Amino acid sequence: MGELVVGRPALQVRTAISIPLDMISVMSLLYRAVPGSGLDRWLIAARRALPRQLQEDLDLLHGFSGRLLYYMEEPIMRFDPLGEDRQGASIDELLEFLGELEAEEYREMAIRALDRVHQDLGTGLAAPSLQEESAWYRYVEPGLTTADAGEVVKLIRDPEGLKWRTMRLIRGVWDAVYRDEYEQRRGELEEAERIARVESSRGFGMAFAELTGNRLPSTLAAGLNQVASVTFCPSAHIGAFVSYVSYPPNLVVFFSAQNVVAAGAGLEPFVEELEPIRSDPVTGAPIDVLTGQDLLEMLRALGDANRLRIIDLLSSGQLYAQEIVGRLGIAQSAVSRHLSQLERAGLVRVEPRRGMKYYAIDRERVESLADTLRVRVRQGETRI
Repeated sequence: MGELVVGRPALQVRTAISIPLDMISVMSLLYRAVPGSGLDRWLIAARRALPRQLQEDLDLLHGFSGRLLYYMEEPIMRFDPLGEDRQGASIDELLEFLGELEAEEYREMAIRALDRVHQDLGTGLAAPSLQEESAWYRYVEPGLTTADAGEVVKLIRDPEGLKWRTMRLIRGVWDAVYRDEYEQRRGELEEAERIARVESSRGFGMAFAELTGNRLPSTLAAGLNQVASVTFCPSAHIGAFVSYVSYPPNLVVFFSAQNVVAAGAGLEPFVEELEPIRSDPVTGAPIDVLTGQDLLEMLRALGDANRLRIIDLLSSGQLYAQEIVGRLGIAQSAVSRHLSQLERAGLVRVEPRRGMKYYAIDRERVESLADTLRVRVRQGETRI
């Protein structure tokens, strides 16, 4: 018998579309988006389109916490965007949360980001007291890329200014260049997330290779022992690059939505195999079953725990949207997103009434789904 060791739970692997998480990726890409970087033209043009003050904020706030750009991860991960009540959160919800944080917490986040740099480098240095100004210059030096040491030390000693510039950068990037782009790309992001959900069921290693098209970086593999949950998030502009946020116990991996959707298009011929069967293979009775695309859309819509909970709630009768929000106990924006997907799939019907939306299960469609699955099982039996 081998040595006894303390076991660790298997990695939880999931997928998500998250504006707060997407902002981490977009801001880091904009920071790096200079001619010759290999990043796409939209990013380079978007960086140029930013007002000068936002470009300075971008370079300062990303330019003092090492090549992994730790600082801008801190406020957004403090928001807990992967929490059940924060899934589907808007930029306004993120900024409302950040506005409620004390200025001193921003200084703590900056110091934590610098501590992470020193841990990576193995310097053994710890943050000095605020009174030791010369020691601070030595402490920030290893993390500097595009930022000036004097500006960084000044910002750490002025947490109100740090808070203001952090929030201004997030709001400014969203309003100036990314809000319209996100809305235009939203359908592609949603399709990529649906495809990624299937890949994620195969486990982290295989999902990483399939979604990013790359091998697992050694720096990322080395830190997996601290990770309990991995979330794959589609990105509109990451291209062939690998980008991730390692924030134990969470790991967020960004992948190219465009590449994954394009690869997924190669699966379309297999959808033809799901074309409707017109009669029960056993009894010969005529049956109205679903077409391939309808069936896939409905199965995708049911592949989420919260959407299944919504179906359970509606099984007892019609409910208006706010009732569903109250009973699920998650953010209204997340409930709206889940209801929209169930409606698109034809599983629920919506009826506007007195300024409110009432939702009910489309029982005929659900029966068609059940018939379709039942018939396919019987079809398999007749082939044995």
